[in-house]
Amino acid sequence: MRNETHIEGTHNIVIQGVTESTLTLNVNGEVQEIRNELSALRTLLESRQTQTVQYADKIYNIAHIDEANFGFMTGRRAFNEALTRQLIESIQPYSLAAKRFLEKVASIADWEHEVRFSNKAKEILAYSFVGVLGIQLSKLMAIGKEDFSDAKQRKYIAKCIEIARYATNLLCVTLLSKLWDEQRQQPRFFSRHERQVLEAFFQNHFESSLPERLRLLQVLDGIFAQAEHALPLPLEEWHDFRTTITEGGAFATSIEALAALQVRIDRAQYNLLDCVEAENQLTVFLSQVAFLTRYRMASIRHIGYWQPRNADARYLHRYTALGIDNKAQKDAEKINCTPETVQTDAVLLYRDDNYSRHICLSPFLIDYNALTFEHGPKICFFLSQAIDGDILEYVFHEDGSVVRLEKQGILKPDTDLNELMLEQQKQKILNLDNMVSLFHEAHACLLGAVEEIDFEDL
Repeated sequence: MRNETHIEGTHNIVIQGVTESTLTLNVNGEVQEIRNELSALRTLLESRQTQTVQYADKIYNIAHIDEANFGFMTGRRAFNEALTRQLIESIQPYSLAAKRFLEKVASIADWEHEVRFSNKAKEILAYSFVGVLGIQLSKLMAIGKEDFSDAKQRKYIAKCIEIARYATNLLCVTLLSKLWDEQRQQPRFFSRHERQVLEAFFQNHFESSLPERLRLLQVLDGIFAQAEHALPLPLEEWHDFRTTITEGGAFATSIEALAALQVRIDRAQYNLLDCVEAENQLTVFLSQVAFLTRYRMASIRHIGYWQPRNADARYLHRYTALGIDNKAQKDAEKINCTPETVQTDAVLLYRDDNYSRHICLSPFLIDYNALTFEHGPKICFFLSQAIDGDILEYVFHEDGSVVRLEKQGILKPDTDLNELMLEQQKQKILNLDNMVSLFHEAHACLLGAVEEIDFEDL
């Protein structure tokens, strides 16, 4: 929605101060006090025959102000309060912590307004949502606690959009990875439209917009839904979720609204009321993917082999449990001693606490530091193909910086792999080369098969 109104001339009603009970305004040079109520402000504006009021450096049209965003303007409603309450309720079926929290506060009508309760709820949300989404949610909560400023407004809206972007991306690459696994076993043929949308993902030279990500998700879902493909659902909860991504569905509608806010951010036309809109739309968006709190992400960094004499063999998995856990640890390093093995140099998505059954998200989502033997994870989403060459561009979710992977071709037909592995620098290059190779392999596997007759042409 468009909340900000630009009117030529001088705006002579300015909100100068806010207390719990009163608003202090400058009306044509005179200081005037009214009740801190939307009805009182409307009455004043009507008496002056104007529709606009200035607050900080922004001008607002009274027609665009309701009780919810008026609370934002006057400090009665804090950032993230509505989001926190509604998301805790949404994840309750999937989160024991959320269920117990709601039991404890059941007798407190407006617990989200009290910091001691809302902080605990925000903590639960941060460690409940899967991997990078939990980390990004904790960043949104931190922005909400900053002092009021124009920079805060912009950061808050941008972070809401960014969380939606990462969540949609995660869903897309989950389906894409699962489809690739199935396609390797049994090739399926796709329609021209499906191929065009898939091709755009692999060949795009610019970051995809939210609507473009939604279109990819819809096409992938359509492929999985076709009975003739006989594809298993990528996630157990997908059957109920898929109705929300169709046109008019809650997930799709929230993406459209957030995309409109992105335009306002790009044009520097945002204001405080857009913060309310961003929070509301992100709340709707994340409520549709509340089932992601059942899932976890891990970066498999190294696998060793351990078998003492006369004992059964074990593999030592060194991995990073991505995200925030219930002890407030971020991206905790862990070891798993198990008789099973798993893909190395891979980022996995799995349900509950068992990654033996997982979807491998690499090379669409990578841990750059695991590939280059650096400490700590650096989780990057595939972004685009570079314009200036055969280079893959990824975005680091923590700060939005771009990481470029260019294949150097270090492994040649006559290369002694044992000798190459002795030098860590060469092994780093090999790891990065492998990610580029896997990306192109996925592209060829998914789009290499073409039916002799395309009936859409007839």
